Amino acid sequence: MIPLPFVIVVLLFVFAVRLVRGASERGDDATAFLLLYGVYGLQSLLVGARWGYGMTELLPLMAVIGTSVPPLAFIAFRGLANGRGRPDLSDWPHLGFPVAVILLLFFWRDGVGLLIIVDFAAYGAAVLLLARGGPDRLATARLDGVGPSHLAMTVTGWTLVASALSDIVINIDFDISGGRYSGLVVSTGTTIGLALFSLAAAFADPGGPERTDAALAEPEDETPEQASSDASSEDTAIAAEVEQLMRETELYRDVDLNLMRLARRLKRPARAVSQAINRVYGVSVSGYVNGLRVRHAQRLLAETEMAVTQVAFEAGFMTKSNFNREFLKGTGMSPSAFRREKKGLILGAEGV
Repeated sequence: MIPLPFVIVVLLFVFAVRLVRGASERGDDATAFLLLYGVYGLQSLLVGARWGYGMTELLPLMAVIGTSVPPLAFIAFRGLANGRGRPDLSDWPHLGFPVAVILLLFFWRDGVGLLIIVDFAAYGAAVLLLARGGPDRLATARLDGVGPSHLAMTVTGWTLVASALSDIVINIDFDISGGRYSGLVVSTGTTIGLALFSLAAAFADPGGPERTDAALAEPEDETPEQASSDASSEDTAIAAEVEQLMRETELYRDVDLNLMRLARRLKRPARAVSQAINRVYGVSVSGYVNGLRVRHAQRLLAETEMAVTQVAFEAGFMTKSNFNREFLKGTGMSPSAFRREKKGLILGAEGV
């Protein structure tokens, strides 16, 4: 029998190939996410070998690789917010936990478990804090895919926190029953965790090719629901600039459009653009742009004979699945149903 973690490795390989192809076509820098896939895959192999074939000698290596998962996850998703698509020398402090585990394995093995708990809990909280700003926090993620990316970030954050809690449960089990259930908790929890990590990373868009400085890229942690309903005069002015730009250039049809690129076209800080759209229209930037795309798609569906897939691309959507989801959200029906209804109305009017 093949251990389930080995199956996850195969899925990760498929995800990685798809990511490389997509990044190559669109000019993305997916280095951080590819590193994340590699660490997930290696840890899955170790988990499968340990719990599938009883290779206990792998436990120290599992501890070291395991503690590198949370910082790499944070670095990958952080890149969608500040535009740093790959780790660099400034990220060396994130090696602290893996290095500390190596030292503890030599000098104080009993402290490894506690360090792993702190590692997963701390980075889980950091990822959730990053996600707290809503989709607009991901300033360099394409607006067409920012929703799934934000969901992937949230799932990753909670999975990291859950992994820390499972380690606490294991410690309690050792104190109460001598570790009677720990093997089941570790094997099951680790496999589920890796599966969730992998799926979350697969849904994350590594972001458009245009990058910028973190200080300009990160909007405030203010979601549309939290934004003040009383927009300032500056907010209104920026929103009007956005509206004019969209009307004159149809910039929303650019599949690579992200918040940072929009802000640069307006020569405004991304934070100010995000805040203005949140406060004036009561939606995120991705919600606003996708709304324009849906209205453009409605015109094409009603006035042309284009295939639905072609309509999706013409309107600025990168995938048909995102198009169908946003169209259903905006109109309450599928694109095909909308076209049938509009054509039916036209035919009925001609008959009259």
